[in-house]
Amino acid sequence: MNINFTKEEYLLLLDIIYIADWILHAHSVGERSETKDYSALFQKLMIHAKELGYSELIEFYESDQEYSHTGVFEEESAALGYLDEFEGDSFWDELISRLAMRDALIALKVGSAHEVPSELLFPALSKAEEYWSKEFETFDLNRISLNKGPSSILH
Repeated sequence: MNINFTKEEYLLLLDIIYIADWILHAHSVGERSETKDYSALFQKLMIHAKELGYSELIEFYESDQEYSHTGVFEEESAALGYLDEFEGDSFWDELISRLAMRDALIALKVGSAHEVPSELLFPALSKAEEYWSKEFETFDLNRISLNKGPSSILH
């Protein structure tokens, strides 16, 4: 099979590779054997950067025997902006979700969502999510502090 890309499409593909690679590996320590096929495909695609006139964006690193995005790529690519936006949105969504679940379980006086029927959990969860959404929309993190009471497990 042969797939033809324009230079512009290849540049978009480099952005997509960067985003996918970041999602797969940004929070990993060491290599992930379960993603080696993805990494191999990324390498196969990045090999063509030089012939398409993008040698300033992709570089071969002899020490690692692999291709990688350069600093120039990171400065010029829209990918980092999309990743920053994704991370910001994910942070707020996850924070609201976790705080809402905590508060809903406290309100229902249970230790786990599995201990309460969904028809009771969902309204409590929805109320708590609405509360935290408004809180962060209005005050950001300015009114958040850590309660270091006697039950603290930190040393």
